[in-house]
Amino acid sequence: MSLHNCPFSYLLLCLCLAVALVACDNTPTRTPTAVAEDPTPTATSFDETPTPTATSEMEEPAVSVPTSTPTITPTPTGEGPAGDVPSKRRCEGLAGQLEIQVLVGPAEAVGLKPVAVGNVPFSVVGSGSPYTVEGQGPISYEAVLQKEWGSYAVRMDLDMAVQGECSGEEGSEHLDLVLEMTGEQLVVVDAGGFQGEYPWSGTRSLDLTFPLEEGATAEGEGWVVVLHLNNP
Repeated sequence: MSLHNCPFSYLLLCLCLAVALVACDNTPTRTPTAVAEDPTPTATSFDETPTPTATSEMEEPAVSVPTSTPTITPTPTGEGPAGDVPSKRRCEGLAGQLEIQVLVGPAEAVGLKPVAVGNVPFSVVGSGSPYTVEGQGPISYEAVLQKEWGSYAVRMDLDMAVQGECSGEEGSEHLDLVLEMTGEQLVVVDAGGFQGEYPWSGTRSLDLTFPLEEGATAEGEGWVVVLHLNNP
């Protein structure tokens, strides 16, 4: 059958079939996409908020600040063993006085008070061993005997100086001193028509040794010396 002999309806049907075939040839073939299984969320998944770490901007890491503990230096109390703190020598800074009693012969002869008493202060003047000791002081005495026949008066003035040293091992310290007495004495007798004066002057030295103890005593003919310490 030629194209000119086909009825119009048949031609129209053929035209539609041709158009439909062309349209089917231009439609792209769709390949079905495989749906992957839901993976386990990770720290970078948008489905789960990541847990901040020590370096996350959401939280600053805790900083441990060391606390300074002050070092306490113990203060020496001097109560440790005896070898830790040297003991102070008793001679160091020593001070005291010598009580001196001197027999006044002319007064004793007529029954007057026979003894002149005085004190001589002394102290250590050096800072090293042996420790130098120095001191000085006066003694004055005056007494009068009144009788029907007249009077008998005695006067004595002495300047005394002491020099020496304090030395010795701890616990056995002692004083070695020289006491020098310089002065004058005057006896005046008034017996009616008789009047006489009997002067005397001179110097006497005494060598004295005392243990460093309160009340230690040294004595000789006509004199007694007693040691008194300010801090016994």
